Amino acid sequence: MSALYLARGASKVVRRITSETSVELKILTEKWQLLLAGLVFQYIHGLAARGVHYLHRPGPTLQDLGFMILPELGKERGYISETLFTFIFLSFVLWTFHPFILQTKRFYTVLIWRRVLAFLCASQFLRIVTFYSTQLPGPNYHCREGSALARLPHPQNVAEVLLINFPRGVIYGCAGSTSVLPVSIKEKDSKLKEDKTRMLNGNSVDSADWEFKLARLG
Repeated sequence: MSALYLARGASKVVRRITSETSVELKILTEKWQLLLAGLVFQYIHGLAARGVHYLHRPGPTLQDLGFMILPELGKERGYISETLFTFIFLSFVLWTFHPFILQTKRFYTVLIWRRVLAFLCASQFLRIVTFYSTQLPGPNYHCREGSALARLPHPQNVAEVLLINFPRGVIYGCAGSTSVLPVSIKEKDSKLKEDKTRMLNGNSVDSADWEFKLARLG
């Protein structure tokens, strides 16, 4: 009896999947343009993020209310945030395909992904504008001073940029953008602090050179 019940249930699921697939394919043939444009823009966003990584210069991690409320987990616990994001994302993907199995239909999968990609592209466009204009140091651990990935060497050819070093270049990106201060001013300020520290420690620094640096920075 149970075997017969399972066979009937499986038959219903197969019929539903077949019926739903035919309907979704019909919608896909009519709405594929925006879906394709959304997928292409994912590459454009990755290319833009890779481009700003070449300009990235590590700097102090910016503090805000979020950091005060939720302190850093630490480098050794970084997998927690990645695991949480992966779980939420995969759960959403599976949820969008539930009409193929469950009878409680509330939407079409093609249309929901069409809307998701539309909002995602709009958000990513604003993100591209933001990290090319605000120019802030990346907060992730591989974007901080001392990391080999914090600064990328200049690309050797166009293909290196266009291929965006997938998937490593996507996972270890630093698209928070670059430091606000020009490099030359930062280097001068760093040198000035070093000389001041040497003076406070009793080491001799040429007074004329010291006055000249103060005059230039002033």
